[in-house]
This record gives sequence, structure tokens and C-alpha cells, in this order.
Amino acid sequence: MKDLKKVAHLGVGLAIKLLAGLFSVKLCAYYLGPENFGVSGQLGSLLSIISLLAGGGISAGITKIYAGGACPPESRSEWHRAGGRIVIIFICVLIIALLLAAEWIVSRLFNGFQNGYWLIAGLTLAVVPLSYAAIGQGRINGLHRDDLYAASLILGSLLGVLGLIFLGKLLGAEGALLGMIWVMVAQALAMVLIGRLLKDKKSSPVTEVVVTKFWTKARFLLGYGVLSISAGAVLPVTYIIIRLLIRAHGKGDEFGFWQATLRISEAYTQLPLLLLSTVLFARFAGSTSISVEFQKVKRAYALMAIVMGLITIFVYFTRNYWIKLVFTAEFQPMEAYLPWQLIGDALRIMSYVGTTILAAKGAVRVCVVGEFVQCALLLATNFVLTPLFDVYGAYAAYIFTYALYFGASVVFVLKLKNRSANAIAYS
Repeated sequence: MKDLKKVAHLGVGLAIKLLAGLFSVKLCAYYLGPENFGVSGQLGSLLSIISLLAGGGISAGITKIYAGGACPPESRSEWHRAGGRIVIIFICVLIIALLLAAEWIVSRLFNGFQNGYWLIAGLTLAVVPLSYAAIGQGRINGLHRDDLYAASLILGSLLGVLGLIFLGKLLGAEGALLGMIWVMVAQALAMVLIGRLLKDKKSSPVTEVVVTKFWTKARFLLGYGVLSISAGAVLPVTYIIIRLLIRAHGKGDEFGFWQATLRISEAYTQLPLLLLSTVLFARFAGSTSISVEFQKVKRAYALMAIVMGLITIFVYFTRNYWIKLVFTAEFQPMEAYLPWQLIGDALRIMSYVGTTILAAKGAVRVCVVGEFVQCALLLATNFVLTPLFDVYGAYAAYIFTYALYFGASVVFVLKLKNRSANAIAYS
């Protein structure tokens, strides 16, 4: 029942966030028109990169601390201050990088868009709340407040849409693009605000708080940051290369159909990915032991199997409807490709259950290596299968890669079961 409540909370919050994102795209299309609409895509990609790098990706590390698995509650404020110092460093680095690259971004990414420097100014200001949101998100997840996480998504999305409408009417095309930035800023501000409302436990006079050096804390938090950044950056780069392969070897409209199935996949996998990062990670991070309880592991796999099973069944039987709603009649042939995408996605999400548990127990180095290995395997199989079987080779490579990765992740999780309860790894 508790897991169902968590799924419901996050599902509602995510639905509101997705609707806000869709509305921002629609408004940009209205104000920009077909000629300049590509600028919104470039701005969206740049926003995604900035969000990924903001705060050094320390959200998972803060979650680990607040879940109680790495230090006593009395030490949380000490770690919070260390996280704040890391965030300030990354804010300075990102702002300097944006200012130095401003001319190139405006001329190349924004195609010389009029008032493009206003967008640079907006992005520069957005760095601050996006970075501090990493701490707020980590606190909320670490304290298992999934209801507050969903509330922050809803509040931020509603504020973002209101600001988007106002800026669009006030400034037209430039306002719509600035509104895209504001939507993400509003969601970040809501995360920061709600995260700060959660009170830390006061130090007890009989409890000895172990004080560690800043660099020790930074190494721990940034270790999780490297994992978050590699998980968010390596796979998109891999897909860029796969797109080139499919374009070179695909026939007719196959490339477009493959890309369309990927777009639908990105939508329906957001809920299970959110459950992994907010619910399961915090649950397993709450224990100081590197070993895991077998019953907890079974429940984790069962929960994600049920979620992915329901999503797969729903998408499969309604795929004709969604293709018509999201795309056009010309995309109807992609109905034959979507089941292959669903199989691969189910295996990918189930394999991420294992890596989420490993990361929560401190095996960060294993997970970082795993991110690179899975992408290398995906590329290698695509180079072999795509030239032979066109777009079906790409789907086969996807399914084969994550079937193998799923098996490997299960093996590593089972190894944790036999570890000593006294062994703690923060590698």
C-alpha cells in the first residue's frame, strides 16, 4: 500500500510536469513559427545540460546522507554546508563558461536569433536556482517525502506555466523562450523552498558528531555527482552515433519511425526512472551496511516489474491512439516498431533496479563503469546489427544489450547479499 501511494504521488506530480512541458512547446510553436521553432529545441537541450551539471550532480549524495545510511542525523547540517560550498563552486564555473561561450551559443546554437543574448542572460540567472535545487531534492528524497517531491513538481510547474503565459504575451517569441527557462527555474525554486522547510534534527548533547574535512565530504558527494552526470550524458551521446548509423543504413522513413518510438519511450519511462531515483535509491541508502536484505531486493524488483508491466500493456494496446495524438497519420507504420521498443525499455528499467541498489549501497565506481560499459556494448552491437538488418538491427541491439546488462546487474546485487554487514564502501 505504501508503494502504491508513492507511485500515485509521483505519477500526479510527473503528469503535471509533463503537461507544463508540453504547453511550453505549444506556446513556443505559436510565437516562433516553423522558421524559428528549432531554436526552442536547442534551448531545451542547453537547459538539460545545465540542469545536469548544476550543483555538480550532488543530489544523490545528499540523498544518501539524509537517508541515514552514511552519517548520524546530527551531522546532516555539516554535510549540508559542504554541499552548499560545492554548489557555489559549480555556479561560478557554469556562469563563467556561459559568458565565455555566449557569442558561439547565439551564433551557432540559436542561429543568430534576435535578442539571443537575452536568453544567455536568462540561462546565467537560472544556474543559481538549478544548482541549489540539487540540495533541496536530495533532502526531500533522503527523508522519504515523496509527497513533498510531487508537491514541488506541481507547484513549480503551475508557477512556471503562469510565468510562461505572461512572458509570451509581454515579449512574444523572446518571451516564450524566456518562459521555457522560467518553467525549469520555477520547478527548481519550488524544490529549494520545500527542501528548506524540512528541519534538520538538532544535535544531542550525548551524541558525538564526527567532524570530517570538507574535501572528504566533497569526494563523497562528487562521487555520486560523477555517477549522475555520466548516467545523464553518456547515453544521449551514444544515441547520436546510433542515429547516424540508422540514417546511413535505414530504408525510406525508418529513421523517422525509430526516432518517433524513442520520443514516446522518453515519455512513458519517466515515471519508473523517477521511482528509481526518488523511492528505491533512498530506501536502500538508509542502511549503513553494504549487504542487502533479500526480501527488500525482491520487493524492489517486484515493484518495478509491476510498474513496467502495466506501462507496457497500456502503451501496447493504446499505441494506435497515441501515434495519432502525438504524431500524424504518416507515422502510422511505426505501430509495428513500438513493441520492440517496449521490450528493450522493460529490460533497461529492470537492469537499472540493480544499479540503483548498488549506487545506494556505495558501489559508485561499479555503477559509473557500468554506464560506460552498457553504452559501449550498445554501440558495438549496433555497428554489427544495424548494417545487416536496418532499423530492426537497432532494436535487436537494444534488447540484447539490456538483457545482458540486466543479468550482470542481478549478479552484482546478489554479491552484496553475501558481504559482511560491517563492510562499508564509498568508492
